[in-house]
Amino acid sequence: MGLAQTLRKIIREEKREGRIEGKIEGKIEGKIEGKIEGKEEVAKRMLDLGLDVSLIAAATGFSPERIEQLRESY
Repeated sequence: MGLAQTLRKIIREEKREGRIEGKIEGKIEGKIEGKIEGKEEVAKRMLDLGLDVSLIAAATGFSPERIEQLRESY
């Protein structure tokens, strides 16, 4: 195999690996975003129930400041 062929093969493999890594990263980011959105929905429901911000923060893992932001945007 000549140098040009070897380089083309390496480039193809690198592109393929890059696409695979991109797909994996996208799936991970999507899962994380989904979990955060789910916790936000739970926090909003807890706010609707009149629960204390510190309790909501403890249950969701969000800071009290984030809970207040959700309250203001809701």
